[in-house]
Amino acid sequence: MEKNMIFWVIGIIVLAAVLFNLGGLASTGNVAKNTKMDPVVTITNSPVRQGVQMQVSVRDAETTSHEFKVFTRDGEYTGKRFFARASRCGNRKASGTYDCDLEYTISTAMSPGTYYVQAKDRKGNMVGNKALFTIV
Repeated sequence: MEKNMIFWVIGIIVLAAVLFNLGGLASTGNVAKNTKMDPVVTITNSPVRQGVQMQVSVRDAETTSHEFKVFTRDGEYTGKRFFARASRCGNRKASGTYDCDLEYTISTAMSPGTYYVQAKDRKGNMVGNKALFTIV
């Protein structure tokens, strides 16, 4: 009788431990879905001339209304910026992010040299990579 009681207690403890851990496994999948991805910006037609449209490819954007800023190679903001719009972006349903194919016309006031484009998030922080391009 005491043996059966011990086995029942051990069985209940093991079952409780398994059920408790199953709840933890189910929530693990949600963590992967909620991780924030930084956008990946690529300039596809560098070098580019003044007055010509630069082709900008953006992958894994969190929204279709990202702001992009243009900086000199040394990190100084040039005062130039542009935005992604929903009409230029497609939704990647599996990841919940957007891929955008954008165009930005290089100002004739920008001097030849090396620059980069970087995305700005909703909080105003610069995120993702620095996409280098050259003006000739």
